[in-house]
Amino acid sequence: MKNAKEVLTTLGVALLLCSEQVHAGSLRCGTALVGEGVQMAAVLDKCGQPPRQHSQGPAPRPYGYNGYWNSAKISIWVYGPDGGAYQYLRFVNDRLVEIEMRRKAPGASLFPWE
Repeated sequence: MKNAKEVLTTLGVALLLCSEQVHAGSLRCGTALVGEGVQMAAVLDKCGQPPRQHSQGPAPRPYGYNGYWNSAKISIWVYGPDGGAYQYLRFVNDRLVEIEMRRKAPGASLFPWE
């Protein structure tokens, strides 16, 4: 029974290490550290302009109505490669909500729905 438990634990750790994407939670830019929840301007100040970026939204109202629907502006910034990994930063309304590390280089579109 102990051997089976050791094998399953080893297999689980190996699967985690081989994953192509990892939720990082923070990003090191030189000597500065950027974490989730900070404003876009703070990331720009600490990390500089990202090599790749794209934004969408908010969605304007149709038929000439003023204003926007209750939607958010979503931006994705990509830094890297750093040691073979890319850091994907997702902002919602200019606030950093997710930092993800991937070994895969960004494609033509940064949004999965495009």
